[in-house]
Amino acid sequence: MAEKVILKIYDIVGSPVWVSTDDGQKVFDKIVAAFKAGRGVELSFANRDNLISAFLNAAVGQLYDGTYDEDFLRQHLNFVDLSDDDQAMLERTIENAKRYFANRDGYDRAWGDVVDEDEE
Repeated sequence: MAEKVILKIYDIVGSPVWVSTDDGQKVFDKIVAAFKAGRGVELSFANRDNLISAFLNAAVGQLYDGTYDEDFLRQHLNFVDLSDDDQAMLERTIENAKRYFANRDGYDRAWGDVVDEDEE
């Protein structure tokens, strides 16, 4: 794979507030585009004010859906400019995504059961 491209979340989102899944999807799309172009990604968390896990689920979590294996992601995606709290949230997001995608049908069924119970 060719050199890495630096993707700055702040530049993609246009704000230091990273809470929207739509904004997370924009980041995800940029990462995937770089991979498809044969480039690795260095994802910068610089200039962040607010960050929530829903954003990270969209931006990073869905990378673990099986399209890319874990070794590929470990070699071609790295994260920079993270606070300790951001790092912990990112690690939780990745672990949760791996668990979810390893048993997607089971999780979706369980969620469906909960939603059905709430509607009764």
